[in-house]
Amino acid sequence: MTPAIGSSAAPPADRAARRDAAAGSVFPSTGTGGVYDPSVEAGTAALLFSDIEGSTRLLQDLGPTYAEVLVAHRELLREAFGNYDGQVEGSEGDSFFVTFPNPTDAVSAATAGQLALADHDWPLGAGVRVRMGLHLGMIQPVADTIVGMAVHEAARICDAAHGGQVLASDEVVRLAETSSEIGWTCVGEHQLKDLAGPMRLHQLIHPKLSTQFPPPRSQGGARTNLPSQPTAFIGRASEIAHARELVLTGRLVTVTGAGGVGKSRIALRTAADLVSEFAGGVWLVDLASVADPTTVVAAIAASLGSQAAVAAELTQSIDNQRMLLLIDNCEHLIAATCEVVSELLLRCPNVTVLTTSREPLGIIGELVWRVPPLAPGDAVELLTVRAQAVNDRFAVTDANRGAVDAVCQRLDAIPLALELAAARLTTLSVEQLEARLDQRFRLLSGGVRGVLERHRTLQATVDWSYNLLSPDEQGVLRRTGVFAGSFPLAAVEAVVDGLDPIDVVDLIDRLARKSLIVVEGGGPEPRYRLLETVRQYAVDQLLRGEELIAARNAHLRWIGEVMTAAASTLWLGGDETTWLMRLDAEEGNIRAAVNWALERGYAAQAATIVFGAMGWFVSRGRSAEGLRLAQQVLAADPGGVEEALVALSEMSLASGCGRLASDMVDRVRRTADRLSGTPHEWARPVGLAHAAAWSYPPGDLAGARQAIPQCEQLVEESKRYGPGAAGWALQTLFWTNLDAGNTDRARDAADQALAAAGEARLSILESRMAFNRARIAAVQGDYDSAWENAEHAVRVARATGEAFVVAAATQVLADVALARDDLALARDLLASTIDAVAESMTQADVDAVLVRLAGLPDA
Repeated sequence: MTPAIGSSAAPPADRAARRDAAAGSVFPSTGTGGVYDPSVEAGTAALLFSDIEGSTRLLQDLGPTYAEVLVAHRELLREAFGNYDGQVEGSEGDSFFVTFPNPTDAVSAATAGQLALADHDWPLGAGVRVRMGLHLGMIQPVADTIVGMAVHEAARICDAAHGGQVLASDEVVRLAETSSEIGWTCVGEHQLKDLAGPMRLHQLIHPKLSTQFPPPRSQGGARTNLPSQPTAFIGRASEIAHARELVLTGRLVTVTGAGGVGKSRIALRTAADLVSEFAGGVWLVDLASVADPTTVVAAIAASLGSQAAVAAELTQSIDNQRMLLLIDNCEHLIAATCEVVSELLLRCPNVTVLTTSREPLGIIGELVWRVPPLAPGDAVELLTVRAQAVNDRFAVTDANRGAVDAVCQRLDAIPLALELAAARLTTLSVEQLEARLDQRFRLLSGGVRGVLERHRTLQATVDWSYNLLSPDEQGVLRRTGVFAGSFPLAAVEAVVDGLDPIDVVDLIDRLARKSLIVVEGGGPEPRYRLLETVRQYAVDQLLRGEELIAARNAHLRWIGEVMTAAASTLWLGGDETTWLMRLDAEEGNIRAAVNWALERGYAAQAATIVFGAMGWFVSRGRSAEGLRLAQQVLAADPGGVEEALVALSEMSLASGCGRLASDMVDRVRRTADRLSGTPHEWARPVGLAHAAAWSYPPGDLAGARQAIPQCEQLVEESKRYGPGAAGWALQTLFWTNLDAGNTDRARDAADQALAAAGEARLSILESRMAFNRARIAAVQGDYDSAWENAEHAVRVARATGEAFVVAAATQVLADVALARDDLALARDLLASTIDAVAESMTQADVDAVLVRLAGLPDA
């Protein structure tokens, strides 16, 4: 044992002065009395990691009581850490990550925490044994997290410790000032997981704490052939914990996922964490370079130091040993791997198998876990750390943070893609990199030495998966490249040629199992999507095979059919909520189809889509966007019925955007008669009523009064087609009477339109007419009616997700509250609209709400 460093530790009351003195020589000044605050700036800090050893078994033993134990453990440690200025940076599950202003506080906190745990009266005699690791080093705040090599080193030190043990690095032992009760004993140099070189570790000694522990858990002291990792492991704490629990629960676990998502790294890290659990060792079998299925047994045997050539010999050599086999990269040898693994599980009762593959093995009893992309913060950290490794000038700043986030998102937060992107940041700025990601397969091709051939470029990674597919699987994957965003099964059936629908279901299932199609949602109609990298690859394959035009035309026909079905409901009423949600999901496909139709000159097809989407644009507060699309379609001059439909769409969309030019009014009048005798005949009186309501300039009372009889006649005609058509026409009667100064008649028209919309279940119109009715009532001083109608508008709009109406009607409620001198309620109502206004209106609208709020007198 080495002697204690320093004299007695200062009492808590004197710690501030001691901390300041230490900070003056060791830590950067932060303007907070020497206390390191990671939210302020980068610097040196003392780091502590901790977790409960054997938490899974403790949970199994204690059952529901485990929750009480976990809470008590967290309270005890939080108090101990807080007493020594510890800042908790992370506390997931049963673990803590804490930073301290200096190593003295870290050592004191660790000691206090272990003493508190040892003294606590645990229920049912539970033995709560917490391991702790202490380290000192530079850290940096990045994207709401703390990064730095020291963080990963501290975590590895904790991993090496046993329950009840505190291990620390040389730096902590050298600089910490501790009491005479605390000492250290060196436990030697150890190769810790994921770190490049060995680290000398020291065990904290205290008379009231146990000192008898096995050697630290390190790479060199266990029966394993797992390699050390060349770079630090970033993120994935919850994923590692989940994989570990699966391995301890089942006998066969397959880690699957898209190429480059990090399956092997996670499996290696999980296996390394479990070395102490398997007396027979943890052994890696890498099948990446194995091409012949008949040599899989030999590859497994070689990793175990065996000469076995057939499965019977292999199982005999293993016998009853308790061991974990990590069989990595199985996807190209699925059948042979399944055969061998089945024999191992049958003949060797104490063997557990962990495999990685881009698709499951399909063996009974297999536990399959699909690795997700990195969490956003971890993706940013990975890109940052890897970029700084090749360019020490790189940093995430306020100026480039948007580009960094965009790179991570567009690369699907896939670790391999981020690693390859980081390599380009030697010669490109992150903004330049992001601007060129449409050419990602050429851009991310610089190559990385020392990795699998298929991981050296992004192209090679996706090629590997694509070349393992059957021709039919390749065909379906290519065709799904035309979708923008997610898509339903019916869409795949529509764009794939020459396949039976049942075959399409089977092929989609196979592609999902092979991690090339992502399944979203568990409702009655699941949706699918491709990762953006896979989608771009599929489009490239369509171009090479000269299939792109045919595939995009099939996609356009499918969207046209969807929008034709949507149009009837969104114009005339019905199950609007279902259709609005459906079009929310199809937003990317709608935009892609319209753009393709306009690009190819298919104006009639574009017109069908815009007409069908009109109600969706209006309900989502995006009339201006829909108006631009309608104008683009009309500029393409589709002619015929389509021109009339789009002109009508434009008129309706304009109701949320201001008045239209007189030539549009003439166009509607000129083309409306073409709707007679078509399935859209109902739109003729509605379109003409709109034209009448827009035929006079603002403020022209005489023009408004002249339009009223026309609108009345057209309202009567529209009633032949049901309450939905009548409701759309009645809103024009509301506008014209309001413009003519006939407030009472405008109110009556609004009441009729509101009743018609309710009867037709046309909530898009119902919410707006209730809002307009509320506005009139508020102006007339009828506050009870104004409140009732505004609440009606909010209720209907919320049911269909119409943020625009929710915000506008809530402001009417605020006006009523203000008129009733309820300033507190008015303030709350206005404040509640800011998010909805920001979602569906302009910045000027947001500013207007803020000005109103600022202008309210104090309640």
